[in-house]
Amino acid sequence: MKLNNPIRKVIFTLVLFVNFTYSNAKEGIPKDTLYTELKDDIVILSSTKETNSLKSLPAAVSVFSPKNLESLQAHSLKDLSAVVPNYFAADYGSKMTAPLYIRGIGARSGDQTVSIYVDNIPYFNMTSYDTELFDIQRIEVLRGTQGTLYGRNSMGGIINIYTFSPLTYKGTSVKAEGGNYGLFSGNISHFQQLNDKMGFSVSGYYKQDDGYFTNLYTGKRADRLKNAGGRAKFAWKITPGFSATYSVSFDYVDQGAFPYANVTTNEIDYDSEGYYKRKLLTNGLALRYVSDKYEINSTTGYQYLNDEMNMDQDYTRQSLFQINQKQRQNSVSQEITVKSIGLSDYQWSFGGYGFYDYLHTTPPVYMMKDGIKRFLQDPLTSVGAPITFTDDQIDLNGQYKRPAYGAAVFHQSTFNNILETEGLSLTLGLRLDYEKNKLDYNARTVANFEVQGRPGTPPMKLDADTAIVGSSSNDFLELLPKALLKYHISANSHMYVSVSRGYKIGGHNIQIFADLLQEALEAKMTGMMPGTGGATAKGTPVDERIAYKPEYSWNYELGGQLDIIENTLSGNFAFYYIDVRDVQITQFVKSGGGRMVSNAGKAVSKGFELGLKVRPCNGFYLYANYGLADARFKDYRIEQTDRAGNNTTISYKNNHIPFAPGSTFSVGGSISYDFKKKTILDRLTLDTNFAGIGKVYWTEDNSLSQGFYGTLNAHLAFEKSVFTIELWGKNILDRDYDTFLFESLGDHFAQKGKPARWGASLKINF
Repeated sequence: MKLNNPIRKVIFTLVLFVNFTYSNAKEGIPKDTLYTELKDDIVILSSTKETNSLKSLPAAVSVFSPKNLESLQAHSLKDLSAVVPNYFAADYGSKMTAPLYIRGIGARSGDQTVSIYVDNIPYFNMTSYDTELFDIQRIEVLRGTQGTLYGRNSMGGIINIYTFSPLTYKGTSVKAEGGNYGLFSGNISHFQQLNDKMGFSVSGYYKQDDGYFTNLYTGKRADRLKNAGGRAKFAWKITPGFSATYSVSFDYVDQGAFPYANVTTNEIDYDSEGYYKRKLLTNGLALRYVSDKYEINSTTGYQYLNDEMNMDQDYTRQSLFQINQKQRQNSVSQEITVKSIGLSDYQWSFGGYGFYDYLHTTPPVYMMKDGIKRFLQDPLTSVGAPITFTDDQIDLNGQYKRPAYGAAVFHQSTFNNILETEGLSLTLGLRLDYEKNKLDYNARTVANFEVQGRPGTPPMKLDADTAIVGSSSNDFLELLPKALLKYHISANSHMYVSVSRGYKIGGHNIQIFADLLQEALEAKMTGMMPGTGGATAKGTPVDERIAYKPEYSWNYELGGQLDIIENTLSGNFAFYYIDVRDVQITQFVKSGGGRMVSNAGKAVSKGFELGLKVRPCNGFYLYANYGLADARFKDYRIEQTDRAGNNTTISYKNNHIPFAPGSTFSVGGSISYDFKKKTILDRLTLDTNFAGIGKVYWTEDNSLSQGFYGTLNAHLAFEKSVFTIELWGKNILDRDYDTFLFESLGDHFAQKGKPARWGASLKINF
């Protein structure tokens, strides 16, 4: 029997490492430093800003340990959709597209409403959000506005990702995995302490698959993937109270992308190659000083992003539009925080933050032969312009440079046991956030054409070139307050009520310049025609057409955590109301040649979240989560003009906000059995979970939607000494659903969710 490549690679890896590792088996598997042998899953570590541990944090928070992530087969943040109540990360397009929605608040492009920090280093560009999760110590998903401690772009929530430290974790692990659709992945990590004060770690990973969807035009899979990267860390405990950690990570992506199918034919059939390539380098230096009464943390981060995206923008066999976008981004950030430690009637935290971010984008849109005829020649011919284009392609070129910088100061005070009531506390916080961003734009195009003169005379050859050059800038100065009242019912139970303000920065659209150039070119050519009167481009100033305003929110929340049966049954809940002003939405530009962000008036999101965990005995664990998010426009009107020039006002009041699911649901569990006697196995573990997504509307008029769907996943692990063999399946029932749907040039296109996948892996710890 001939084995396929992934299975051969898994077996080869087993043979390669079995002799090398067996001599280390007697030493046993290193303990996961976040786990204890008690019924509590995780040893919670405090953050650099909060004075309370996550276990008693007065906020809606979900925490995932390494074993949680393994049981869920969560390799990216998209895999946590619905597992966290009211958290949704649609998996479509490419790794460039990572829209995160929490409680109905989110974004598909532009800046995010959910910010991500890895080892306290902020990620500035949402195109870097979808990276492989490896060597993860824990992931925290904080739902609700976090503006006071985190500032800009955190009005929906925060995701904190922490990786292992070589001072608290040691050993070497190797994993190889194979599955259907050509899946093969492997990673290796090594953690070593040089002495009791210094340690280092190095790790790397590689992942590939053949893709899931076929483009009929090429006959090949449209979404194949190759992804590789690594991380290195050095930690030094210089004195008992002072430590330093330096880390560097690199991620490389080479991916086929955008497998969008025509909804009518259900076929992917376009003529331009879609791909996404990314290089992402992140550096961080963390300094920490701890005394008897306070703690000082300094985090310096630098990130370099270099990516390229190529996409057929009409998604058909016609040669209309194609875009090739390249980004180069350099981001530097510095944050210093000081906070009190220990329990007392007064706890405090304050800090300062600054950043500089420079993004250089070149997103040329190519108007192809069919597009030239449809969008330039035919409209000009209809107004009597006797022209013929001689170009097979017109390049709508542009150079866009966006420097941005900002600074913030923040403070938070917690007053415990107020009103002489033990367990009752009041937290007040305030942040002053300043930012300035600027866009320098230089957009140019040229078209060659012929004008037919009098009968019998040869056509006159002409060329029209146009340029849109200038700059636009914004300044934002925001106060972000927070007030919170918490009452501890018992050591592991509390309730809270809070109000906080958040905001998402405004900015400038880039892809709309393709439309602006097209309009300017058409106007210039019309003006060159005899008898046209020298028509000019449309008169709205460029700044007004490219700019969009910040988005603001007030978040009101009542929640709590209840230890119903000590160490056995616990629950959490949150009721919230979010008032949003100048909500930002993503729309396709008029020509279909790109996307733009615009403001859509007022919106409101209200709902609740419920969670339940039960662990009746060792080796058995169940959980269930439900989230309801009723996110609607409160005041959103648009003006439309028909061909006759008549204006019509359309109101979307009370319509659901697009792309935000109305509900999320997840239920799952884990059962493990430890073999007491010497047998072929030490432990057997079965994990299952079902994650469901409620109705999703695709358009502002709510005419198109995706109904409720859910996926069933399972994970089975066999452990023996240092070896673990895993069998897993994702979307086992092969549920058919859309992850993305949109309208372009009169047609509707969608991307399907990934089909049923299965695989096996071998993991060795020594």
